[in-house]
Amino acid sequence: MDDFSVLGDNLKSTRKKMGLSLDKVSAMTGVSKTMLSQIERSESMPTIATVWKIANGLKIKLETLLENSASEVDVKNIEDMIPVMDDDGKMIIHSIFPFSPTSGYEVFHGTFKPGCNYSKSNHTNSTTEQIFVNQGVLELVVSGQSYVLKAGSSITFDSMQEHRYINPGNEDAKVVIIVNY
Repeated sequence: MDDFSVLGDNLKSTRKKMGLSLDKVSAMTGVSKTMLSQIERSESMPTIATVWKIANGLKIKLETLLENSASEVDVKNIEDMIPVMDDDGKMIIHSIFPFSPTSGYEVFHGTFKPGCNYSKSNHTNSTTEQIFVNQGVLELVVSGQSYVLKAGSSITFDSMQEHRYINPGNEDAKVVIIVNY
């Protein structure tokens, strides 16, 4: 990386959007306030180990700090993505827009196959989850209360609560999931 001003700009922008002081970022990452300040001003190019410490401490992807997002358009195709699967392949999740401290959320495309019964006790670091059902039927159980969502329905709930995704139908349930942090 010849022009490391991108790293400094991204760190400063991320820190400000998260409402963090240099002192707080230093405490979270284990990187000195002086070094963080030098990185933000593009006066110092840290080692990759230091960049990892910053990313891990801020709980962001390494790419968030290194990415030069000059392009304002990012086209993605779900066919080109590698999904995460669970419940013996009955739950398929594609990360459409990974978490960014800039947005404060992430967006997933979920496919729940017939018979899916996946439990997620809770998310430890998110605040709300929003689901919009595009196709099929999804039953969502939140803290013991069942909600049946047909295509065209949506729900918002506290993601810290225990929840379960069930497809009681005989066709795939396709949904968009937004997780806010």
